[in-house]
Amino acid sequence: MNSTDVIVRVAGGAIAGLAAMGLVQGLLALVGFSPVGIVAGSIAAGVQSGIGDVAAGSLFALIQGFTMGGIAIPAWIGAAVTGILAALGLVAPAHEAAANCT
Repeated sequence: MNSTDVIVRVAGGAIAGLAAMGLVQGLLALVGFSPVGIVAGSIAAGVQSGIGDVAAGSLFALIQGFTMGGIAIPAWIGAAVTGILAALGLVAPAHEAAANCT
């Protein structure tokens, strides 16, 4: 692999990872998770009212923290790095990894 291939793969992987994160944030916004909290009348608001007191560390709390920026920066960096590693062939697809565990 020459240096041009590496640059193209790194850029493509980073873009793919960031695009995936953008998609996740978009989907979360669609159900009512926003940067300023849960949107009134949304699906997320209905789930929160069913939960009652949201426990720290729960999936709901993690999603809320992610959309409000609490873990957003590390998550975006992680997505970009994962995309880069995958594009460079340094991350094996799950089915290949499982096949190699026998």
